[in-house]
Amino acid sequence: MTGTENPLAAARQALVDARNQLSEVQQALEQLDTLLEQAESQRAAQTEQHVKLVSTIVHELRKPMTSIRGYADMLAKPNMVGTLNPMQQNFVETIRNNIVRMDWLLSDISDINKLQAQRLRLERKMLTFESLRGEIEAAVSSLVSEYGHTLTIQIEPELPVINTDPKQLVKVIVLLLRNAIFYTPKGTGQLLLKAEPTGRAGEMRISVCDNGIGMRPEDVARLGELFFRADHELVTNTKGYGLGIPVVKGLLALMDSQLEVQSALGQGSTFSFRLQGI
Repeated sequence: MTGTENPLAAARQALVDARNQLSEVQQALEQLDTLLEQAESQRAAQTEQHVKLVSTIVHELRKPMTSIRGYADMLAKPNMVGTLNPMQQNFVETIRNNIVRMDWLLSDISDINKLQAQRLRLERKMLTFESLRGEIEAAVSSLVSEYGHTLTIQIEPELPVINTDPKQLVKVIVLLLRNAIFYTPKGTGQLLLKAEPTGRAGEMRISVCDNGIGMRPEDVARLGELFFRADHELVTNTKGYGLGIPVVKGLLALMDSQLEVQSALGQGSTFSFRLQGI
């Protein structure tokens, strides 16, 4: 600034320039906000299309699977189509078992799809854990028998009432029990489902324990990754897709809980989580 410049005039001009720059910045921010809204709208539309596509595929695949399973069940009944010889009976059981496992896979895909899109909502009810015992036993009893394991369900008395979605809670437990069944060598499994107080007011811990193959620390660290499966021989020889634990973790997050894992290679595993009672 020279000595002849009017300081007041210079200040006013600087203020005008600053206002002009702020106006340009404001316009740029508004444009950016509009672009972000458009991008979010497009992403939401794509997510909606993806959810609908996967849901439709799952639904359409379940139709013929239900029919196949129904016919397999009828074939297995001697009074329906006559007595099957041992080889034919084995074929029917193979068909039925594969259909059941395909249904598990479709259920996991459907759940992952909804969880990732944040479309899965809990239908909460007041219940006791004891009230779920029969449903859990029915869901895994045939598999426990098929693998030659034993399952003990230990529910401590005076557990708090919980407010959660019984269907999704049973699903979490059944998924954990299936893993325990699959990854314990046949005929050797001593499996335990335990519900007990934690010592904190109104809180319970639910645990699934097995004496199976266990896991290395690096495998435990990767649990929850989509499609991850350890490279143990029993794991690679067992049909699976690495979706069960991601579903468990997603459902537990909705229940304000998280999965806790204790495991050592060759020494079995314990999967547990906590629920706050009322």
